[in-house]
Amino acid sequence: MHIRTRPATGPWLANPISYFGTTRGARVCLAIPLFVISLALATHKAAAQGCVAIRNNPNPSSVLIESDLQGVSLGANEWIGSLGFRWFQSNRVFSGDVEQPQLYGQMANQVYTFDVSATYGITARWSVSLDVPYSYGTRSTFYEHDRVTQHTMTARGIGDVRFTTDVWLLDPHEHMDGNISLGVGFTAPTGDANATDTAYRATGPVTRPVDVSIQPGTGGWGIILEMQAYQKIYGNLFAYLNGSYIMTPQEQNDTEYTLADIPGVAAFLTPSQTHNSIPDQYLGRGGFSYIVWLEQGLTVSLGARIDGIPAYDAIGGSNGFRRSGYVVSIEPGLSWTYKQNSLSITAPVAVYRNRTQSAPEAELDRAPGFAAFADYSIQATFTHRF
Repeated sequence: MHIRTRPATGPWLANPISYFGTTRGARVCLAIPLFVISLALATHKAAAQGCVAIRNNPNPSSVLIESDLQGVSLGANEWIGSLGFRWFQSNRVFSGDVEQPQLYGQMANQVYTFDVSATYGITARWSVSLDVPYSYGTRSTFYEHDRVTQHTMTARGIGDVRFTTDVWLLDPHEHMDGNISLGVGFTAPTGDANATDTAYRATGPVTRPVDVSIQPGTGGWGIILEMQAYQKIYGNLFAYLNGSYIMTPQEQNDTEYTLADIPGVAAFLTPSQTHNSIPDQYLGRGGFSYIVWLEQGLTVSLGARIDGIPAYDAIGGSNGFRRSGYVVSIEPGLSWTYKQNSLSITAPVAVYRNRTQSAPEAELDRAPGFAAFADYSIQATFTHRF
């Protein structure tokens, strides 16, 4: 969500020279830290974080108060478009939070994700957003093939489209130093959840569904809940907090687990694990942003984030094959804005990874399976106001 407001007026701006230094600086001081929050969020969408398929987890879409460096702002009935990009490569394997160095490089994902989104401001407090993701992913393993030679499977395509609507709780015209936004929405199963490629068995090549971690879609609908908040701390320093959760009422899709055709593996699986789960997903972020160069619209940010898939869904069943788990990251960011254009780059660096025990694993009293996690990801978003 991109929230738009007109330039603020009121007693607190009666003397902007003493309050921020310059009138132009006042606009930048209000706009840029919120831009950092929004763009840092927008880049995470529609991408897994390794074998734990944290794809399609919507941001609390964006916190963006529209006052550019020239003092021209967007109001109601206007548009913002953005293009997001994300890349990561995962090859460090964990079971629980214990790294498995003997499996280093034996399962690895590489994913490129693009997001095209449009946001429409109904009013200064209320907006709607539509996001269309596209992903290209590769997965290289030996255990998903003949367990002798490493092979790579590939999937690409449009992901699950997201629609959200968000509302500021306070009037942005009167509360420029801090505000809270709440949003709801849904994801639609427009992405392919049954993408296939060649797998190699002891008896020869076969066509099988690719691993769930690189499937473009989930195969089910999702209910989006999101929030975002910011608060000025002192001078050019702002704090931000945001989070989102997708609830998935459907338990499983019709895609068979990649290894379910191997007799030895199939014998090990319960009936509830032969097809892929449609799991819930969550995101939490918090940190600080600081304006380092007002005239050039340059801001840096530093925060922490957690991305994850729970073992148990909030509504609906939790069976099906899933790799539940989460990753905690430190997230530095840099943003720049000029006139109608904005650019943000962030690089979350993982500091803790945990492949947790899924619901079927807990039912059978089995230890958590294996999952590869990325050390870091590169994320960028370009935004233009029309």
